[in-house]
Amino acid sequence: MSNSFNHPLTKLLITVGSIMLFGNMIYTFLISTEPFLYFRSPLFKTFTYGGAACIMAGAFLLPMILNFFSFTGRKAVPITSGRLVEARVNKWKRLNKKSNNQRVVVELTILPPDRMGYDITHKQELNQTQISKLQNGAMIQVLVSAANPNTIQIQ
Repeated sequence: MSNSFNHPLTKLLITVGSIMLFGNMIYTFLISTEPFLYFRSPLFKTFTYGGAACIMAGAFLLPMILNFFSFTGRKAVPITSGRLVEARVNKWKRLNKKSNNQRVVVELTILPPDRMGYDITHKQELNQTQISKLQNGAMIQVLVSAANPNTIQIQ
C-alpha cells in the first residue's frame, strides 16, 4: 500500500465530505421556506465547512501525513559482507511502473550449498536489465548477508 490515496481513511473522509456538501446543496432546494434563511443557520455552516474540511483532510492532509510516516521510500542499506548464492524465483511483481529503477517484490527460494533451501519475500529497486532476468522458475544470483541470512540483495 504505497499509495496513500488508496488508504481507507482517505476514501472515507472524501466520501463523507462529498455527501455533506451535496446533501447540503440538495436540502437548500428541497426546503419549502425561504432558502436565504437556511444560509444563515448553523446547520448550513456546519455541513458546508465540515464537508469542505473532510474533503481537504482526505485529499491533502492525510496523504501528506501518511507519506511522511511511511517507510517505503527509504533505501535499504547495502550488504557489505556476505556470499553469492543461487536462488529460484517463485513469483515476482512490480510495485511501481513509472520510474527507471522499478521497485519489485520477489518471492525466492534461497539455495545455499551448505544447508537446506528456504523461502523468502524480498523488496528491492531494480533496473530494467535486472528485471528482465526475473522469470518464474529462473535461477538468479543473490548476495546473502553473513549476519542475517534473511537479508539479501539481488545481483
